[in-house]
Amino acid sequence: MLFGEYLISKCKITDGELLFALKFQRNENVMAAINGVAKGYLTYEDVSKIMDYLRETGLRFDEAVINMGLLNMEQIKEISNGKENIHHRIGEILVMCGVISKLEMEAEHLNFKRKKHSER
Repeated sequence: MLFGEYLISKCKITDGELLFALKFQRNENVMAAINGVAKGYLTYEDVSKIMDYLRETGLRFDEAVINMGLLNMEQIKEISNGKENIHHRIGEILVMCGVISKLEMEAEHLNFKRKKHSER
């Protein structure tokens, strides 16, 4: 069982929410934004604002974050170059999308790991 399936089984998220997050997981703009969070340049709140701004304006990610004053070109290059090296967990994306709180996701992830360990 994967973590997303576990969250569904615990009624923490729906099938549709998981599918939505999985689509986001494959989106380059979202991945660049999450890399920004991983590097400490952005918060999850920033990512939500960026995604809204991208939908409203149709701009590219780099144009949007510069217009919003959130990142500079050096930071954009750093998070873009590192995107292949960072594994983005579905839980991070669910938090970013506002589906589950960070604290709840972390608690459920701990429970998930305990359950997996006890099944061994």
